[in-house]
Amino acid sequence: MYELRSREEFIRAVKGNEVVFIEYYVPGDRDSENLSAALKNLEEGADPRILFCRVNVAEHSWLPESWRRAPCVEVYYMGERVFEHYGSLSTVDLNLQALRRGVRSVFRGLNVNLRV
Repeated sequence: MYELRSREEFIRAVKGNEVVFIEYYVPGDRDSENLSAALKNLEEGADPRILFCRVNVAEHSWLPESWRRAPCVEVYYMGERVFEHYGSLSTVDLNLQALRRGVRSVFRGLNVNLRV
């Protein structure tokens, strides 16, 4: 998983890749850790063409306020945001199931054939 350190890296990642997962996390927060673990599990079995990135919300003032309040994951397809998941469920497995089912449903609707 690649750590995005600037707004320019964020834009380059979203515009330069077909599918990008971006996790916004708060270091040391239990909910963020649960969501991070779920995303790492998802990354292990995902298509290698999918780029997985993360952003430490405590370090970046350019982020909108809504992203700094809770852990969240956004999925971009061809530069457009197509999926978002805010907050964290109680366990890593529940987060993994919610992410996998939600993204698969969106990809099916967009006719995207990538393993998630």
